[in-house]
Amino acid sequence: MLEKFAVKQIFSYDYIYIIYRKKIMKTFFKSKFGISIVAIIVIVAGGITISKLKGGVAHTFIEAKKGAISQEVIVTGKITPVDELDLAFERTGRISRVGADAGDEVQPGEILIELDSSELRASLGEAQANAKAQKAKLDELVRGTRPENIQIAKTDLLKAEQDLANEYSSVTQILNDAYAKTDDAVRNQLNALFTNGDGITPQLTFSTSDSQAQIDVQSGRITAGTELNAWKSELAALASQSPTDKLEAATTRALLHLEKILAFLNRTMDAIVSSQLPVANTYKTNVTAARSAVNTAISDVNGKIQNIASEKIAVDQAKNELSLQLAGSTAEDIHAQEAQLAQAEASVAVAQARVNQTILRSPIAGVVSKMDGKIGEVISANTIIASVISKDKFQIDANIPEIDIGKISLGDNVSITFDAFPEEMFSGKVIKIDPAETIIDGVVNFKTVIGLDNVDERLKSGLTANLSIETDRKNDVLILPQEALMEKKQGTFVQKYENGALKEYPVAVGLRDKNGSVEIISGVTLGENVVNIGRKSAP
Repeated sequence: MLEKFAVKQIFSYDYIYIIYRKKIMKTFFKSKFGISIVAIIVIVAGGITISKLKGGVAHTFIEAKKGAISQEVIVTGKITPVDELDLAFERTGRISRVGADAGDEVQPGEILIELDSSELRASLGEAQANAKAQKAKLDELVRGTRPENIQIAKTDLLKAEQDLANEYSSVTQILNDAYAKTDDAVRNQLNALFTNGDGITPQLTFSTSDSQAQIDVQSGRITAGTELNAWKSELAALASQSPTDKLEAATTRALLHLEKILAFLNRTMDAIVSSQLPVANTYKTNVTAARSAVNTAISDVNGKIQNIASEKIAVDQAKNELSLQLAGSTAEDIHAQEAQLAQAEASVAVAQARVNQTILRSPIAGVVSKMDGKIGEVISANTIIASVISKDKFQIDANIPEIDIGKISLGDNVSITFDAFPEEMFSGKVIKIDPAETIIDGVVNFKTVIGLDNVDERLKSGLTANLSIETDRKNDVLILPQEALMEKKQGTFVQKYENGALKEYPVAVGLRDKNGSVEIISGVTLGENVVNIGRKSAP
């Protein structure tokens, strides 16, 4: 009877209970103990799990329940310092001091290595002094002209004017001296060379092979006498108290007289050189002395002219300075001085920056992991000489395959275990995902950084970390185990027992967790029983 019934259909709970109650163990199931045993069997099977017979094959059923489910990505990574910095100098230099060794703890700004900077510090001091001077000038301009400065400017002007007056007052003396030297040179030093020297037709007392030179010299003697006579008349009309313009004109005319007389003396020397007289050397000496006297006179007059010009410039400058002091500071003056100060301060900044380039400081609080500097060693620019890593500040670097990277977001919670501490669980969060890929063994990965929630002194750089990244989590959703689902090309299905037969129904699924639970979005209702097919896929 039981076998025949089993061939025809798969029993429902009521059928099974009736068959066993009436046909097999009628007496047993009437007892309270028997009923309890059946209830326990049903509960142990999941409240819904019961044996059915169909063609001699037993099936178990699973009830759809509500619960929490999370999606996770499982990867491994390694602990790295949050900060790991390689340090180098920006300039070449000789090491003068080493402030830390490998393994030393350092604070931000602590000096690790210094280069010799004596010359640079001298330049810095010079720049600072210049900036200070420019600041003082600006302060003075902003404050305005002080009465004592005006008085000083007036005094300077008076002195300059007096110096100029003194130069003018000595003009007549200089010119008279120049005239006396020139007159002596022509009328006394050359007296032996001429007969009737001051007459209308002076003649050389010697013959010369250069007839033109003889004519020029004799004519020049007449010119020299004429220049001396005219010059004497001019000086007679000149006094030390003459107007300054007349004094300046007198110096100019004196130079003209002297230049003509000097030309006459030079031509006279030419005539002597061309003569064959025994007294030629004596005449040469006389002419040389005469020329020297005239050249001295020319130098004295030129010196006076230059002194007057210099003193006139000094007077003009003193007048301008007094005018500026009386006018006070203009906005333009202040702006110009502000620019000078800014330029000086910029020079200080440049000099200070150069000095700073000779000092290698730790940019972070951490531990010196490398120190290659030695006192006296010459180090080249941009050569890594020291390294610093952060202390007690670690992160975990992991490479996530591209198939999983789309599931991960910043802020995702991460459960962590370390091979060094396999029994302890740590926690963290995703804090960075590199936008650029990293190729590892031909597979596209993306570097992802995990920040630890808590600091543990036992953690060290390089430890292997096992990461479980929770990429999504849902609470109070409908859940079935993977074993209740059938994956086909057309989609995901479950088997239900209805009207005495097994039927497949499509379902929409959501999250899947690492334990094999699957979120059911549609196709199954809460409390509904589906067949445990016992495998994850079907042909």
